[in-house]
Amino acid sequence: MPVDGEVPWQIAEHTAAKHDIYRRYLERWFPILLGGANAFPSATYAEGFAGPGVYKDGEPGSPVIAIKALVDKVANSRPVVKFLFIDDDQRCVAMLQEQILGRFPERPRAPEKLRVRYVKGTCIDQLEANLDDLEAWGQPILAVLDSWGNAPIDYKLLQRLASNVATEVIVTFGSQSFVRFVSKLGPAADAVFGGDQRWREVAHLDDGPAKRQHMLNCYRETLGSAGFKHLLDFELVDRRGEVLYLVFGTNHQRGVEKMKDTLWDVDPVKGVGFRDPRDEQHETLFEVDEPLVAPLGRLLLPRIQAAGPKGIRVHDLRKFALHETVFRQQHVIRALEPLRASGKIETTTDGPIRISSFVRLRQG
Repeated sequence: MPVDGEVPWQIAEHTAAKHDIYRRYLERWFPILLGGANAFPSATYAEGFAGPGVYKDGEPGSPVIAIKALVDKVANSRPVVKFLFIDDDQRCVAMLQEQILGRFPERPRAPEKLRVRYVKGTCIDQLEANLDDLEAWGQPILAVLDSWGNAPIDYKLLQRLASNVATEVIVTFGSQSFVRFVSKLGPAADAVFGGDQRWREVAHLDDGPAKRQHMLNCYRETLGSAGFKHLLDFELVDRRGEVLYLVFGTNHQRGVEKMKDTLWDVDPVKGVGFRDPRDEQHETLFEVDEPLVAPLGRLLLPRIQAAGPKGIRVHDLRKFALHETVFRQQHVIRALEPLRASGKIETTTDGPIRISSFVRLRQG
């Protein structure tokens, strides 16, 4: 819906953290797809909830950040790059046009090589139609669906995006509205989850963390059933304890690896913490110079226990960490070492823990 209040507005702590993530990921995404000899002929960056391109104190919005990432990181001028910005508040659409023209007074590429489209309307009504009109399909698309947490994204569109070549999505998902209004939300809410009504079981859960985790699990399953093979999700937590999830979907392991690199490279943002949603102790990450690997250790222990006395190879734990946690593969050995030192686990052979090592719960 259109913004209730003035435009532009004050930047939120969550937003500042998200934008740091978007910038760093785009600085990797554009060069991989467009920068080399094997570059795709074109790529499209699309936002379904673009905003005005600027915040009250002058901070750039995500559309400006996206174009700047392209300009700064891709010298190859052969591919066609398309930007699609949609917002249902005319004030935002008009201000975004002004911001982009003002921040890029000299067009960085020829008009036929850099196409920027501004659309007034809702994401659910306009995104797919405009991707059709831009002839974006058949080439990579990065769709940033930052709906301030409500995720009113058409499931059939998610399916089409998932089946398109080298396409990825970043979705912000806030569970609060679903949790608060579960009894009042009708079929349109079910459609967010591809028609699956299991999300409504949240009404029978007791505490906030359990409700949020249930909603996140349901939405992860939605993206997976839509066709995205690899998923990554994590929490942004502000100083008031408000939680917003970012869910990333891709069909390429390299995309997961690059997003992990992005997360662990982000600058600390005052008032915002990062957490792995699966950590039952809800320990905040990325607030110190050295990575906190204790949450990863807690996530690895059930996998090690399930392997039984034969143990599990560290290589397999690295794959689990990559695809099922916010941690990098190289964090696994660092997380296992204190578990072995404390006597919780043991290796089946002597010496340092290696990728080829087997680990198991300590016997006896």
